[in-house]
Amino acid sequence: MLASLGRSFVFVYQRPTVAILCTGEELVDVDGDLDGVKIVSSNSYTLAAQVRDCGAIPVQLGIAKDRKEEIKEKFLQGFRADVILSSAGVSVGDYDFVKEVLNDLGMELIFWKVAMKPGKPVVFGNLRGKWVFGLPGNPVSSMVSFEQFVRPSLLRMMGHRQIFRPVIEAFLKEDLHKKPGMRYFLRGDVSMEKDYYQVTTTGPQGSGILKSMVKANGLIILPEDREIVRAGEKVKVQLLNRNF
Repeated sequence: MLASLGRSFVFVYQRPTVAILCTGEELVDVDGDLDGVKIVSSNSYTLAAQVRDCGAIPVQLGIAKDRKEEIKEKFLQGFRADVILSSAGVSVGDYDFVKEVLNDLGMELIFWKVAMKPGKPVVFGNLRGKWVFGLPGNPVSSMVSFEQFVRPSLLRMMGHRQIFRPVIEAFLKEDLHKKPGMRYFLRGDVSMEKDYYQVTTTGPQGSGILKSMVKANGLIILPEDREIVRAGEKVKVQLLNRNF
């Protein structure tokens, strides 16, 4: 088509590369030694899948133990990518060094902590001209934070105009309780019943229950000012399944 129009040169958007770093003394890779208190770094794979789903290119930096120099070295390796994305180490624990290391490297902090659950301890900043996202370590928190912040940013970088997931209204099929002051994103199962959207949760909603994301085709959005949402009320749902 371009040849038929006589266009030998066109402007295009480049697919950004995204460096992914997971931190934690307890983490091992999927085929690593699980002796002792060790867990598999599932975030390495969920985040890479989410990056690919956007159309960007994941670059795995591996796992960094909870040591400042090791985390710093990994971040410096990440400068070959267009965006740097880390998981864990952004809260206020004794071994949460990611934010401190980024500050030492000269990052301009844009925000830290968001009034949402899961995913409160999110770090976002600019490090030597590159966007840096520090996501929580819990699997669900990491994935939900990616959906709200990283995915729209990557799509904007690639020239997309529609950068947010579609949001619908659905009738809730169960009572839900929450604490006020934070926006909740609950994993939901959306269906069409009698020409209306219906939604229920996928079960237990702990931020470490990865299966709750696997079973979800949407995120139920509960606003900050609500404490109880009753069955039969309409709620907003962010659709995760583009083919729904």
